[in-house]
Amino acid sequence: MRRAAAGHRGRVFLGTAVLALLVWQAEASDADVRLTHDGPAVLGSTITFKAELVDSDGRAPSGSFQYTWRDNAVEQHYYETETTSNTTVYYSVSYPASKYHVGEYTMEVAVCKWGWLSIHCGDYTSRRVYFRVSPLMNGNITIEQSNRTVSTEFVASSEVAKISVNLRKGDLDYITKTATSITTYWFVDCKAYNQTNDFTFVHNFTNPKSFHTIEALVVASFEPPTTTTVAPTTTSTTPSPVPTTPKPSNNTDTNSTTTTTTTTTTTTTTTPTPTPTPTPTPSTTTIAPRNSTVLSNATVPLLANATFPYICNSILDPKPNTTYGYFQREVKIRAPISKLSIEGSTWIQPWNSLSLSISCNGTGPFYKCIEIHLGKYNVTGNETCSQDSDKLETCKFNFEHYFLEPLEYTVLIILGNEVSKEIHPVAVNIYKLTPKPQLSVIVVPVSCSLVAIVLIIFGIAYYVQNRSRFTVEVADFDFGQSTADMEYKTFTERLRDSFNNAVRPGSQHERLLGANSLAHKRTRNTDEDKHREQDENAAYEI
Repeated sequence: MRRAAAGHRGRVFLGTAVLALLVWQAEASDADVRLTHDGPAVLGSTITFKAELVDSDGRAPSGSFQYTWRDNAVEQHYYETETTSNTTVYYSVSYPASKYHVGEYTMEVAVCKWGWLSIHCGDYTSRRVYFRVSPLMNGNITIEQSNRTVSTEFVASSEVAKISVNLRKGDLDYITKTATSITTYWFVDCKAYNQTNDFTFVHNFTNPKSFHTIEALVVASFEPPTTTTVAPTTTSTTPSPVPTTPKPSNNTDTNSTTTTTTTTTTTTTTTPTPTPTPTPTPSTTTIAPRNSTVLSNATVPLLANATFPYICNSILDPKPNTTYGYFQREVKIRAPISKLSIEGSTWIQPWNSLSLSISCNGTGPFYKCIEIHLGKYNVTGNETCSQDSDKLETCKFNFEHYFLEPLEYTVLIILGNEVSKEIHPVAVNIYKLTPKPQLSVIVVPVSCSLVAIVLIIFGIAYYVQNRSRFTVEVADFDFGQSTADMEYKTFTERLRDSFNNAVRPGSQHERLLGANSLAHKRTRNTDEDKHREQDENAAYEI
């Protein structure tokens, strides 16, 4: 019974272990390690590798891990870390010139993960990466203008260019800690311009639309410095010496001593002094003026490829115990945008066209884009004008736009070329006029009304003043005058008069004018005049 139970427990444990192993293998198959480095590295410097564990979701896994590093060099580098829960580890290794050669190597990292109860560290994942050990220092040339790094091949002609060699950190640490001297030589179009102890050079490219090649040669010497020993001069003399001052020695060694020589009239025996062997001194640095003119110093010849290796495709072999760094960059010079001019009226009425004439100086092609913002706009400097916008060969164009609403707008003009960018806001005011009557509409009617009133008043006054001149008094002394209409007539007489008026000439004219008209009175017939005369005579007689 006991043996059966023990066997059963053993089978259960074995099954559990197998199941755990299968689960762990399934988990391990989803893991990965990302292996990167900061190479290539110059021979003798240090290169650093980075291993980063991730799971299938790209997140850091949990657990305890152990990392094993190894390369494929003849003298292999091997390193095994302690157990850690870190999912990101670093490993740095150097390749000195005394043991290794220039070439391509591989570095491998293997990761194992400790299982349950930390009994066994099983394989988790691994990765291999290639890297290169180079004969030259690694880095690049950077150019700065107006505290801005130039990321393209175009350089502005109006600004001073600060040119620097940006060495890889491992290479820089190597030469600064071990080299006895470091000198940087600068060349523009195969002409030597400067040599410095640092890695910076200042130059001004003044000719737009030109092309230049910048070359920098960093020379790190590992020659040990030596000193020169000068033996003292001994002289045997006889009586009464007269001291004299000797000529200065041509020896440049500061540790040498100066002796006093005596002369007499007798023969002097002098022990010859051995000539010291000259010791090469470390190279000195000659810094050129800020305008970076071509050096005339013989230590930096104009024909650079005849003295320096690597420069201008030189075929000279590099010196022993010296590490070089050769860097090259080609640049194109362009004139930045300047003298931006914007002409046109910015106060317009609704439905009128805004017309602006824009021009500037600089090297084309130019890229422009125009934005319209409601209200005032504050320029941030981050506005961009992509190359997909309008492209111009010359910086001269017109802009027209219609505004409908009487509001305030900002027309943002963005101009750019290969080396500069100009952002200029233009405030536009759309105003609406209130209709007002013209001055003539008011003045003319008022003036005419005043003139009419004055004329009327003047006429009335003139009439009142001169009315007596036109008044005619007529006296009528015919108190007994009577008209035919007022005489008493019988029916027969009236019938007769009516008949006579109807048949006599001019009767139609009298009917039209009426009996009381002046014309009718003047055309009375002769019979009525006779009756009036008879009546007047009768009245006179009475």
